[in-house]
Amino acid sequence: MQKNLSLANQLIASLPSQERGFFLAKTELVELELHAMVCVAGAIASHVWFPVEGFVSIILPVPAAVDMAVAQVGPEGMFQTSAVFDVEHSAFHGRVQAAGRAFRMTRTCLQQHLQQSRCLREVLNRYADARLSQLAQQTVCINHHSVEQRLARALLMTRDRLCSSEIFLTHEVFSLMLGVRRESVTQAASTFQRRGVISYSRGYVMLLDEAALQRMACGCYEADLQTYVRAFPAANVVGASPPVEAFLSRWEDSPAAVTSR
Repeated sequence: MQKNLSLANQLIASLPSQERGFFLAKTELVELELHAMVCVAGAIASHVWFPVEGFVSIILPVPAAVDMAVAQVGPEGMFQTSAVFDVEHSAFHGRVQAAGRAFRMTRTCLQQHLQQSRCLREVLNRYADARLSQLAQQTVCINHHSVEQRLARALLMTRDRLCSSEIFLTHEVFSLMLGVRRESVTQAASTFQRRGVISYSRGYVMLLDEAALQRMACGCYEADLQTYVRAFPAANVVGASPPVEAFLSRWEDSPAAVTSR
């Protein structure tokens, strides 16, 4: 059965049905091609994107050093959140790491909708706050956790966004996500493979023991889940289609979700 794309993005699914229809009428469904740069730091952000498949890495350009992915955005969110605050220029690069489709809207049109819709403002403000929390969590993660812990977290985050235990990403991409050399990723992945947690070859990872992987991940993965629980109670997106359902199942099963009830 074909999924309902109007519910395939968490933020759009959070809107009441009539308002969702008005919102979607101003968007276009576009392809996010693998490795495409959908936004560049310093450039004027002309559009915002709401992915329904795949994910985009939000990359901080670091002068005289290796760039680093500070966040990933998939069907749970949007990118170019700067537009929510009426900021014209992007502070980050946006690179497609897993191809898919997204609803795209012009920045000007989003600004008009934000002025007219209190519900949309609330949804996007909650998401922007969640993103700020995750950026802060990323700083803690980089400074306090091992490469193995961070790789486990990255694998779980990628699984959640792709709704799949099969991940088609290279070690170069994971090194960008972790801010470490590719050799460090290879060493950590080899350790995981020896323990029977994953199986990998060039550009492909299969998660064999997801429960063990979650035990190996740092607490930042659970903290990310808690951020979403706080920002988007599951009741807001009942009826959502995969991969939003995959995110909801993670939230519902997490200790964070149980605590928040």
